[in-house]
Amino acid sequence: MASVRIQCGLFGILCLLSTLSKADAMEMYTVPKVLAQCGWNLTLNCDITAKGALDIKRFLWMEKKEICEYTQKIQNGTDFECRRLSYTYPAGKIYNYSLTIFNIQPKHKGTYHCKLGSKEGTMNGKTILRVQNCAGNSSTSVSTTVGSCTFKDVYPEPIIFWNQGYDNLTHLAETTVTLNETTGLYTAVSTLKLKKDPSIPYHYNCSLFLNLDNEKNETKVEWVRSLSFSDGHKVIGQWFGVMLAMVFGMILV
Repeated sequence: MASVRIQCGLFGILCLLSTLSKADAMEMYTVPKVLAQCGWNLTLNCDITAKGALDIKRFLWMEKKEICEYTQKIQNGTDFECRRLSYTYPAGKIYNYSLTIFNIQPKHKGTYHCKLGSKEGTMNGKTILRVQNCAGNSSTSVSTTVGSCTFKDVYPEPIIFWNQGYDNLTHLAETTVTLNETTGLYTAVSTLKLKKDPSIPYHYNCSLFLNLDNEKNETKVEWVRSLSFSDGHKVIGQWFGVMLAMVFGMILV
C-alpha cells in the first residue's frame, strides 16, 4: 500500500499554490487540492507560522464534522490519525497539525478544513481531496453458451467493453452496474452469449475502463484491466490484463 505525505510549510515547501491566510503576524499553509489513488495512505498538513508563541484555543481538522482537535495528543481511528508538532526558530514559531487518512477510498473524498482559533486571531484553510483509480477484484464465469465478467470495488463508475479479436461485441452484452452506498464503490457484472465459430481463432475479452484525471486536470477514458477466455469451459487468462501502470505522485491542481 502506497504512502504519501503532502509536504508544505514546516516540511520544506512553502507552496506557491498553498492556501494562505493571515491574521496579524500569523500565516497558515495548506495544500488546496489533492488527487489521490485508492489504497494510498495520505497525510495532509496544516502549518501555522507566527512571530511568537500562540495562545491556541481551538485547532482542528474537520470534514462535514470534526475529525480531531489539537488539544488531543494523538487521535487514532480506523481511517484517521492526527498528530501535532511545534518548533521554535529564529524568526518565530511553527505549529504543525497533520491529518493522515489510511487506505483512501471514495468515501474519503471531500473538503477537509483546518481551523485555528487563538487569542492572537482565527484562521481557516482547506484541502479538497479527490479519489480515483479503484479496481478491486475481477472474475469470470464461463459455460459453453455464456460468458460473464465481474469487476468489484471499482471507482469511478466503470465502463465495460467486449471484443473478440477485432470485433466489438459490447452492444451484444448485458451489463449491470450497482453502487455500494456505504463504500462508494461500484460492482459491474457483464454477460455475453457466446457463439461457437471455428473460423474465429480469437478469445473473448471483457475490459474495464475508467474515467481518470491527469496532472493537467483533464479527464480521459483509460483501460485498467482485461479478462480473457475461450468459448468453451476453460478460462484462458483470468488475469490477462494488469492494473494500468500509472504514476500519479502527488497531483496538485
